[in-house]
Amino acid sequence: MTTSFEQLLEILSDEAQQLPLSSLAELSDLDTDRTEQLFEIWEHLSDERRRALIKELGRQAEQRIDLVFEPIYRLAISDPDAEVRKDAINNLWECEDPALVPPFMAALTQDPAPEVRAAAAKALGLFVWLGEIEQLVKELLYQIEQGLLTALAQDLDKDVRRYSLESLGFSSRSEVPALIEQAYNSGDEALIQSALLAMGRSVSKQWQSQVLTELNNPSPSIRLEAARAAGELELQDSTESLIDLIDDVDEQVRAAAIWSLGQLGGEDAADALLLLLDSAEEEDLIELIEEAIDHLAFVDNTRDFLLKDFDDPEDFSF
Repeated sequence: MTTSFEQLLEILSDEAQQLPLSSLAELSDLDTDRTEQLFEIWEHLSDERRRALIKELGRQAEQRIDLVFEPIYRLAISDPDAEVRKDAINNLWECEDPALVPPFMAALTQDPAPEVRAAAAKALGLFVWLGEIEQLVKELLYQIEQGLLTALAQDLDKDVRRYSLESLGFSSRSEVPALIEQAYNSGDEALIQSALLAMGRSVSKQWQSQVLTELNNPSPSIRLEAARAAGELELQDSTESLIDLIDDVDEQVRAAAIWSLGQLGGEDAADALLLLLDSAEEEDLIELIEEAIDHLAFVDNTRDFLLKDFDDPEDFSF
């Protein structure tokens, strides 16, 4: 039986009833009128009900690309409950609309809840990247970078500082490499992880030595970020270490090594992935290896094309 939008609002309002999970798709892509109708009841729901709803909408949107709940997330950024505000920001992680920058900046600089400021710091990374590829006006990029630099220097919460550094990893600002280096040398495992993530985002080979070293770190969390960074930076010298890591004791490290080998390309990486595919039994692992192999083939074909000598006119025929 199909639940109408009006019926869904009635069910949501009645907290004696469980969330109608199978009917929440009715909230996808709401127009302005229906969004207003939803928020007329939203403000009367308990914190627990709103928290459960915003989390579930995020979960369903991850599983189904056809579901769009952005109007709800945008309004929930100003919710009175910190957990709802945090999840609303997190759920907008793919949205590239510059109109989100002001509320994210306000959350970063003014929200009393550290978890909300941390979510905003992380979310702003997308807009730093957009600015670096000239898809965002320079003035707005500068404001974001200044906000993140201030948060990194002054916020009392370590997660806010960490995520600010990670977002600044995309930035070409001259101050950033020293900040990454400082975090890397801090001796704090969480900060080292963030430094490695920022290194990968920087797309700068200046971090090759640090990344290669941390591929052998005793900490799985640090090995994980080093493996990811090795792929992002296309460090060919990391191939042997990454091949070793596909047998790592940590599942996430293994997965990161597999994907990074696909980013690097080359015969050794291809042989290792094909051998692993031959012995793999779990469906998720097989899918990951196949995707890495597909990416590897693309990388190698592109590399071969770029290495062609176009002096021969025949090279221009397709």
